[in-house]
Amino acid sequence: MRSGKFAKGKRAYAISDIGGHRVPYTRLKTQWDGLRVDAEEYSPKHPQLDPPRQIVDAVALRNSRSDNAPENVEFLVGFNYDPFLDRLNRPGVGISGKGQAGTVSFGLSRDAEPTGVGGTGAVGTEIALGAAAETGLAGTGGLATFGGVANYVNYAVTVVSTDSGNKYVIDGVQQQTLYLQEGAVYRLDQSDSSNSGHPLRFSTTSNGTHGGGSEYTTGVTTVGTPGSSGAYTQISVATSAPTLYYYCTQHSGMGATANTPATGTITYTVTVVSGNPSNHPYHNFGSSNKFAMNGSTATADVTLLLTEGTTFRFDQSDSSNSGHPLRFSTTANGTHGGGSEYTTGVTHSGTPGSSGAYTQIVVAEHAPTLYYYCTNHSGMGWTAKTPSITSQAVIELTKAEDGVAGTGGVGTSSVNGNPNVAGVGGTGAVGDETPIADDPTWGSGGWNEGAWGQ
Repeated sequence: MRSGKFAKGKRAYAISDIGGHRVPYTRLKTQWDGLRVDAEEYSPKHPQLDPPRQIVDAVALRNSRSDNAPENVEFLVGFNYDPFLDRLNRPGVGISGKGQAGTVSFGLSRDAEPTGVGGTGAVGTEIALGAAAETGLAGTGGLATFGGVANYVNYAVTVVSTDSGNKYVIDGVQQQTLYLQEGAVYRLDQSDSSNSGHPLRFSTTSNGTHGGGSEYTTGVTTVGTPGSSGAYTQISVATSAPTLYYYCTQHSGMGATANTPATGTITYTVTVVSGNPSNHPYHNFGSSNKFAMNGSTATADVTLLLTEGTTFRFDQSDSSNSGHPLRFSTTANGTHGGGSEYTTGVTHSGTPGSSGAYTQIVVAEHAPTLYYYCTNHSGMGWTAKTPSITSQAVIELTKAEDGVAGTGGVGTSSVNGNPNVAGVGGTGAVGDETPIADDPTWGSGGWNEGAWGQ
């Protein structure tokens, strides 16, 4: 072969990097990892090998789990005693009253010996002796009671801009189909700044008020302003609640469906769709057959939210499931991705494709993120997230009793004194005084007659 020349064209052959067999050069394809392989061996890059865009919640904790043990629940109430004591053993609660004294009067009697002119009388020491006279204002006390623990499932809501407008993203999945079970409480957290100007509400009509419907308010509460810390929309799902749709009050086409299954087991109808459906997240990866959930292979429908403590049944009675047992793993694509089967709380019944066949899981507390897959074929399943239940202590404050009235004031006062009086016309310090002279030998008659000390 001449220097600088290479074999090419339909008569040239190469060796496959995977199979090691001879392959016509024109049939070689280059994979994402650089391997040159036969076209029949070519495998596109697994979509989950690319790290997803991280959405940071500024107030979230990594792998947080609530401590629901009652003995570890601590809360502070504005009282200086234990609110769990029996009412009979609690100290008095209230505001001490302050009494105010009324008018105090007392009499004074003393003997005076007037000498000279213009003298003044002095009063001795006063000693006030008395008991409580007036009642103050009664205080009003309060009693804190423990109202139990409120449990709810928290979903983080963000908003993304797409070619078809803004869309809600629920726990990382655009326009996620929700399953809000009757009797449970769900909180859609709109603290992320991307929610600004996008209030989330519920309706019984698809697309809410933009679809001609009205807002659904049964059991729904809203707190704060979307895009601000602590903002959320919460729903306590009523018994026999209708199928709901979440939407933005300001913009059309942002939300999706919120199913409301009855209390108990939540059932997904599983079918197998052939032909490599383009809306499935494993499109062009693995088998051309894909699991469909409730008739859909769209990412928003095959991404599952399996709430802790809830039972989910995956019904594989449909004949299309024949040869496709559904299982769970903590590894993407299950055993085909190098993982193993996850069995905690999982049971199976029957043969897939036959009447009554299903796989069921009771989601354990603190269960990891799971992935469902077919034991026989790669790339048929997807992700099953396991959101936890958040617990919150409820404190109720009610008026329990009136406080104890304060007392104050001065009762009866008495004065004991030894006055020294000099002269005539002195002034007494307190009250009306009447002098009694023992020996008025000087100044009788016109001198110093009448009342003394007035």
